[in-house]
Amino acid sequence: MNRMFVGLTLGAAAATMAVGDLFAKVQTWGDEKYRPRLFKNFGDIVNVPDGLTKDPQGNIYHSAPNLVKKDYPGVIVKRDFKSGRWSVLCAGLRSPKTGYGRPMGLEFCEEDGNLYYCDNQYFDSKDYASRVMRVVLNKKGEALRIETAVDNVKLANAIRFYKGDMFITDTYFDLGRKDGIGMGGVYRIPLAACKDKTVSLLPKTDYKKDPYFLCATETKPLERKDDSGADGLAITKEGHLYFGTFGSGRFYTAKRKADGSYEPAKLIFEDPKRFPCCDGICYDEAENRIIMSDSCLNALHTWDIAKEAKGECGFGELWRNSDDTGAHGLLDQPCEPMIWKDKQGKRKLIVANFDMTFPGLENKKNDKFHTLSVINLE
Repeated sequence: MNRMFVGLTLGAAAATMAVGDLFAKVQTWGDEKYRPRLFKNFGDIVNVPDGLTKDPQGNIYHSAPNLVKKDYPGVIVKRDFKSGRWSVLCAGLRSPKTGYGRPMGLEFCEEDGNLYYCDNQYFDSKDYASRVMRVVLNKKGEALRIETAVDNVKLANAIRFYKGDMFITDTYFDLGRKDGIGMGGVYRIPLAACKDKTVSLLPKTDYKKDPYFLCATETKPLERKDDSGADGLAITKEGHLYFGTFGSGRFYTAKRKADGSYEPAKLIFEDPKRFPCCDGICYDEAENRIIMSDSCLNALHTWDIAKEAKGECGFGELWRNSDDTGAHGLLDQPCEPMIWKDKQGKRKLIVANFDMTFPGLENKKNDKFHTLSVINLE
């Protein structure tokens, strides 16, 4: 395991900000009670904030692929629930193909007590270099080693668990379709299959033959000419899947049947003007809704599952702001939301701000602030 930075404390000095930015004029949309506030401003050791998850004790795990300042290895940091102290859990295990570790989507698996993360190598190599990694933890929650659970992935992005199964999204299939449609997909892998060995996905030319392939997404590029597919993934308490495409914001669901199999994926919402980009998403069980981050519009949206069940449109907007550094907590290319309860039991929405520019996004600059935002939901 690459042990660089393990145990390093992320101190208060990383939370400094420029006072002059307090008076920057930023346009906002949404109810002021949902205005994002600053939860954490990291130093350069976390220069591209990405994934979020929590364990049963309320400790927060956060991943950073660090694609902007590559002198810093990709890391996973941890916030202790009791003390509020941040420290580095581990550096991402370096890929033998690229020499980098790029942790992105991550999830704590209660069934085996370990932490899993998607190792996104796509920006360094498009030759199936991405993987899903398992961080084996001891009883104290310390990282003992990192193992490869799944390999031969194009762009490993989001990961979730449900009843002994791992679900991951692969954002690019790179099939070069003549109609210009980009494809991505969702895979379902039993934990038992990768317990003692590495599961290898089939090449995308044979994706329909892959025993772990579940469903595909299609993306017709918008003005920003991005054909990326399945990105964020959420699972309801009934096991129903929700996922969307980064390139065009197409929003899908795949319902779990009584026998544990899944219905074919169904496109349930598409509106490029209101929702042009679906990045990370999460399930808000208390409100029975999905919360979606929109990297293009610098926004957070919601999907009301009860309205969907009635045949109504469940789409809504929680918050949006124009381009901002994020120094004081406003959204700065939000990429992952997560529901979390504080010590008083109050529900919060923690949001990671990716802040890595792509063509056509509201965010125009990779700035010096690397932040998590928080929104009070109560």
